[in-house]
Amino acid sequence: MQINIDRLKNRFLEISSIGKIENKGISRLAFSKEYDEARNLLKKYMKSIGLDTEIDGVGNLIGTYRGTNSHFSSIVIGSHLDTVPNGGLFDGALGIFAGLEVIESIKDNKIKLKHDIKIIAFNAEEGSAMGGTFGSRSMMGMINLKNEEIEKNLKVCSLNVNDIKESIKDINEIKSYIELHVSQESTLDDENISIGIPEGIASIVRYKINCLGESNHSGTTPMKNRKDALLESSRLMIKIKEITERIGSNLVATVGNLEVFPGAVNVIPGKVEMILELRDINKENVDKAISEIISTSKINSNVEFIFEKIIEKPTVFMDKNIMNIIEDSCKLNKIDYKIMISGAGHDAKSFADKVPTGMIFVPSVDGKSHCPEEITKWVDIEKGVTVLLDTLLKLDKE
Repeated sequence: MQINIDRLKNRFLEISSIGKIENKGISRLAFSKEYDEARNLLKKYMKSIGLDTEIDGVGNLIGTYRGTNSHFSSIVIGSHLDTVPNGGLFDGALGIFAGLEVIESIKDNKIKLKHDIKIIAFNAEEGSAMGGTFGSRSMMGMINLKNEEIEKNLKVCSLNVNDIKESIKDINEIKSYIELHVSQESTLDDENISIGIPEGIASIVRYKINCLGESNHSGTTPMKNRKDALLESSRLMIKIKEITERIGSNLVATVGNLEVFPGAVNVIPGKVEMILELRDINKENVDKAISEIISTSKINSNVEFIFEKIIEKPTVFMDKNIMNIIEDSCKLNKIDYKIMISGAGHDAKSFADKVPTGMIFVPSVDGKSHCPEEITKWVDIEKGVTVLLDTLLKLDKE
């Protein structure tokens, strides 16, 4: 069965103009007027092809294509409509429009489905005051409503606790979840492979690290007497890189946030606060790395390092049956594919431990994502949506 790639492309590019800034990518942030404008246009598209639509309490847009058996659970195709600041065209939104095209192709060929199909545009996948994947986590009942900070954080988003409660779905009403997404890394593009089949989404562990040295006058304190927190933090960061590379596998480590105190040009830094993030599908690698990093930090008695774990999101694995269906679809359509892992988080992560879940990756040229240069070739998109269509039809027959 053929999809209509031109139809998909025309609709996708129309909505991609919302939030676009010339030469600076797309800024369509969650809860912004640009986001609301894009969601309203998507809702219009959904209605035009016969979907019933609703917007839940936290802003997720749900379009339902009715199957022939109302007693069957639904198959969900999902992704997100929001972007990072100055982001790219394809991250998130492509998965939603792939779902729309799948439904239109099914209608074009007058195919009757047994299950309802829900296409969901999740709100705030890229992050908000409530953290990343907010819309999908809300739907899956994964928001800690007892957190003391929750009401304050929700207020920033013009929401309240009842909005989250009203958004929670009964997982018994969901047969499976599937998401098409750009790969956001270079493996598929480097190897000239059109489809990636993730077996899991890597864990994310973050530590706040305080380095305590001693502030002093920059002009009068001899080098040998200094307790420079910034210098020693820099040395630790080099060790973090060495430890991560030695452990290898898919382990990655990043220090992407660093604050220096007191932050004056003529004062030796007496304190540094930084955030270390570790990602790997194998928890043992993460545990081994942080153990070595902490041990290394204690070697230098000139300063003190204090480690505090602030986030731990465990690895989730995709459903083997859905992976096999996607693989069979690739073989049927003579499309090359690769079993891989996802180092990036996705809305699929919210579903994977609760309902059978699968993902389809299409290549990002040069691995570019979260930037204006992000691009995926339409020939690869056509292959990805074809595989999504075949996978959906096979899941419906089960």
